[in-house]
Amino acid sequence: MRLQLSLLPLTPRESGVPANYQYYLSSAIYHLLALASPEYATWLHERGYQSVSSERQLKMFTFSRLDIPAVRFVEGRLAAGNRQPWRLQIASPMEDEFVQNIVLGLFQQQELEIRGQNTGSRFLIEQVEALAPPTFSASMRFKTLSPLVVSTMREHKGKLQPYYYRANDPELGEAVRQNLLSKYEIIHGHSPTDDRLEFAIDADYLSRRGGPEKVSKLITIKEGTTEETRIKGFECPFTFRGNPELMAIAWECGVGDHNSMGCGMVGEAASRQSKPDA
Repeated sequence: MRLQLSLLPLTPRESGVPANYQYYLSSAIYHLLALASPEYATWLHERGYQSVSSERQLKMFTFSRLDIPAVRFVEGRLAAGNRQPWRLQIASPMEDEFVQNIVLGLFQQQELEIRGQNTGSRFLIEQVEALAPPTFSASMRFKTLSPLVVSTMREHKGKLQPYYYRANDPELGEAVRQNLLSKYEIIHGHSPTDDRLEFAIDADYLSRRGGPEKVSKLITIKEGTTEETRIKGFECPFTFRGNPELMAIAWECGVGDHNSMGCGMVGEAASRQSKPDA
């Protein structure tokens, strides 16, 4: 299920959040979960759902980038000088656990605070709306609502380190497919009978933007602290071809890694003919 939140700024004068707000927004979501069920919030944060065929533990939720009206970049933060509502989407396939608890938390507190090291804002949760999924088919075009981060571990100078796939990496499609198969196993308890899924970046879009480096995004987690880390992703339209069930999972809990840090949320895109850059 996917929820859209309308967030009315309560901060006097200019509202703002850190430019790298993903970690702080993720923390605010865990806080809402804890209002409804501290046990579930702690379990999800510290452990999460485990895949049947691997030792991977996944959080099984994601959220979009903040839709900030008239946004400006001011001294390392994102600012909006008016009191128009901001918008945020949160999604998870775990309706009896994650969705139920996040809804209870939203209605118990009715406020959301996103606060980093040096800036932050409080918001009134003005409206919560359930968004209907698209009709999934054997071939669909999607757009990124937050950066896609897809990674693996590779040896570098004698040490295993994260390797982040670029938008044109030839191994990207298979990495995306395997990630979604793991999520399918968590939800259903078994592998799908149809595991076909092709992932194809919009090469024309990539070319118009000037190549993979021009669509790449560097995200800093816990910026300004001793635990600061950086992850690399990209934003680019793409096409899925294959099992529609796997596309539905991508829509509900995100593509790739770090979904619970606000990476990998996707939405249905207009056809290439009607909107070249959609």
